[in-house]
Amino acid sequence: MDARTEDARPPGAFRTVARVLARSLLVLAGLATVAAGFGWFVATYHEMAAHRTAPVCGAAGTAPGTACVRHETGKVRALTYKETSDSTTYKMTVGREEAPAHTLEVGEAFYDEAQVGTDVDLKVWNGRVIEVSWHGHRATVRSTPVLTSFELALLIGAGTALTAYGLAWPRDTALAVPVLGASWTAGAAMLGSFLFTTTLWPLPVSLSVPLLGWLIATAVTTAAAREG
Repeated sequence: MDARTEDARPPGAFRTVARVLARSLLVLAGLATVAAGFGWFVATYHEMAAHRTAPVCGAAGTAPGTACVRHETGKVRALTYKETSDSTTYKMTVGREEAPAHTLEVGEAFYDEAQVGTDVDLKVWNGRVIEVSWHGHRATVRSTPVLTSFELALLIGAGTALTAYGLAWPRDTALAVPVLGASWTAGAAMLGSFLFTTTLWPLPVSLSVPLLGWLIATAVTTAAAREG
């Protein structure tokens, strides 16, 4: 009896160690993947906000080759609007010298006072218009990093699934729970990334809110997988 018990212990101990190792590797891989996603988000945020602190082209002390904001004069080529049951969208098409015309959304007052042919002031960053202003009116051109938001959301979703699997080690009846939770998390991550990289709120806010949301989502997903 004792010999059989001693012979049975090593395989059981090995399975326990293997399970702990597997769970640890899943958690580490998941956290590393999520960290990569958030790191990509921060890099995208800085890229979108770089023009705010960039010097004006030609300013004193600006080193050659430094990324800078260029001021140009454009001309209003067209003014259009679109009405829906809820609101009206006003758009202005601005022409530039030796560059394609650019259409952007403006406020109602800007739309009403400007006319086709009006000269407007432009701010240009990396070859694209980022702001149009005229007589106290101002319209900011927001780029839309949809593809980047989608890709980093996939990273965060995959990392969430791995982390939840490692923490919960769900039974067969709950194997799908981490995937479902990660899918919801990825969707929220995409929307949040798109929101915070276009509104450009202060980085501590733009990073802490999504991070807190991820922690809550991962905790809920892990708990559901463990109970399942």
